[in-house]
Amino acid sequence: MKGSITKNKQTGKWDFVFNAGVNPSTGKRKQIKRRGFTTKRHAMDAMTKLKAEILTNDFLDLNAMTYASYMDEWLDERKNQLQKTTFEIHSIYYQNVIKPKLGHFKIQQITPLHIQKFINELVSQNTYSEHTVHLIYRIVSASLKKANILKLVSDNPASGITLPKIRKKEMKVWSLEQVNHFINESKKTKRLTRCYIGFLIALLTGMRQGEIMGMRWKDIDMEAQIIYIRQTLTQDAEIKYGAKNDSSVRSIHISNKLISELKAHRKRVIAEKLLLGQDYNDFDLVICTQSGKPMIPRNFRKEFYNLTEKIDLPKIRFHDLRHTHATMLIQQNVNVKLISERLGHAEIGTTLNTYSHVLPNMQKTVSDELDKIIEM
Repeated sequence: MKGSITKNKQTGKWDFVFNAGVNPSTGKRKQIKRRGFTTKRHAMDAMTKLKAEILTNDFLDLNAMTYASYMDEWLDERKNQLQKTTFEIHSIYYQNVIKPKLGHFKIQQITPLHIQKFINELVSQNTYSEHTVHLIYRIVSASLKKANILKLVSDNPASGITLPKIRKKEMKVWSLEQVNHFINESKKTKRLTRCYIGFLIALLTGMRQGEIMGMRWKDIDMEAQIIYIRQTLTQDAEIKYGAKNDSSVRSIHISNKLISELKAHRKRVIAEKLLLGQDYNDFDLVICTQSGKPMIPRNFRKEFYNLTEKIDLPKIRFHDLRHTHATMLIQQNVNVKLISERLGHAEIGTTLNTYSHVLPNMQKTVSDELDKIIEM
C-alpha cells in the first residue's frame, strides 16, 4: 500500500495519493487521493490513518456510495422508529418508485434538479395522487436530511422542491339529525353488533379507530368521566403502547350518556369472561372478541358499514365519525383550541385547515351576536 506526498504548486498545500488494492467488483486497482493539507506532517498523519482504516475494513469511500446503498442502511434504522405498517408502506414506495429512479446515483451527485425532475415525472405519469407524491417526497427528503446530518452530503438537495398542490376532497359527515338517527335506530336492530359501543365512542369523543380499539378498561375513569389515550391497536391487530404522536397521548372528558353505555357494555364483557374462565384472553380491552382477543380492524369497520346500511344512513368512512364529532362541536361554538386538544392534533392549524368548511357558519354567529349588543 505504497503512497506519495507532494506539494501542490498551485495551492501551496500538501496532497497525498496511494494504492488501496484491487476493487473486487471491478477488478481494477483503486487509488485514494486527498488534497489541501497545511503541512507535510498533517498529510502524512492523515494518509497513515486512512491506510489503517482500510486495513481494518472500517473505511467507507463516500465518493462511490450510491443512494441505494445509503437507503438500505437508513431504512434499517427507520424500522425501529416507525410503526410497522408505516415502515412497510415506506419500504414499498422506496423499492417500487424511488430506487428505480434515484438509486443508481452517487449520493454526493444528487442535485435539486434530479429531485425536481423525479417529482415532475411522478406528477406527469398521473398514476399517484397528490397525497402519495407528497409522501414519496417526504421519504426522499427525510433520508437526505439525515445524510446531511451525517456529513455525507453538504446540504439537502430535496430542499425547496415544488410539489403538486393537494386538492381538498369534500368531507362527508353526518348531520346532528343523522347522528341521533344512528343512535336511536341502532338500538332497535335485531342482534346489535358488539362493536356498537366503539362506534358510539367515535361519535362522542372523536377518537381515532386505533385509539378506540386499543383502549382498556383501566384507561377509563368512570367517576371523573375521563378516557386516557395510552395505547393503540395497529391495522394488523397488534397492541402498541403510546399513540400516533406526543400530542395524541391525551385525556378526553366524556358525557354521562357515554358512561352509561360503557357500564352496560362492561357487564357484557364481564359475563363473557366468567363464562370462558381460564380460556378467556384478558387484555382488558373495551373492544374485543368474545374470547377477549383484539378485534381485527377491518372486521370492526365492516360491522360499522353493515349497521349503517341496515338503518338506511348515507355511507361514510369510519374515520368520518371523527370528523362528524369535530363538526358537531364547531357548530355548537365550542372553542377550536379545545377541539384541537380533544382530537389530539399537534397544532391548532391542523384543526382549522381540516374543518375550514364549517368556520364560515361560526363567523355568521359572531356577527349576529355583535348585532345584539351594539346599539346603532
